[in-house]
Amino acid sequence: EQIDDSTFCTMNDDAPTRIIGSCSSSPDLTIASAGLINSISWRPMLTLAADHLPIIISINKPTDFAPADHRTYTNFNKADWDGFAEVTESSFAALPTPTNIHTGERQFRRVVTAAAARFISSGRITEVRPNFPAEAAVLASERDHLRQVDPGDPRLKELNLEIRQLVNQHKRRNFLNHLRDFP
Repeated sequence: EQIDDSTFCTMNDDAPTRIIGSCSSSPDLTIASAGLINSISWRPMLTLAADHLPIIISINKPTDFAPADHRTYTNFNKADWDGFAEVTESSFAALPTPTNIHTGERQFRRVVTAAAARFISSGRITEVRPNFPAEAAVLASERDHLRQVDPGDPRLKELNLEIRQLVNQHKRRNFLNHLRDFP
């Protein structure tokens, strides 16, 4: 009943997963999400001489499968370091003197973590575009929306030019920084 009330499905067919003498049963269940059900093949392996049969499960990646990238990014270049320093210093000054090193470390970590969440940009970037600055990404989103609404809009040419200029400036800055850091 729990499986029927969920978004999961059982993969078992009528093949037994346990065989003792002439008695066979299926006490083992394989459960998968409904989105993968057509991509999974399930079969018990009958060649071993054990009463519980090993189950071979193969998952073929669907063609429309989009892997999720769960990495998070922290942008230290956009951090408000003055605000970070002000809040951490005032928070540290307001804390009582710790009684032991463990308490002190825990208090320190809490203050720094809270200030970082408030003053340092971070999060998940759904689509990473190398050498594509944030300003260009905003303009590209605007351009893509405009292109969907009216493919003949004359502003598309201006947006493309501005995006290209921002990307080229960004690449040039990165290259000059690379040359400056080169030994």
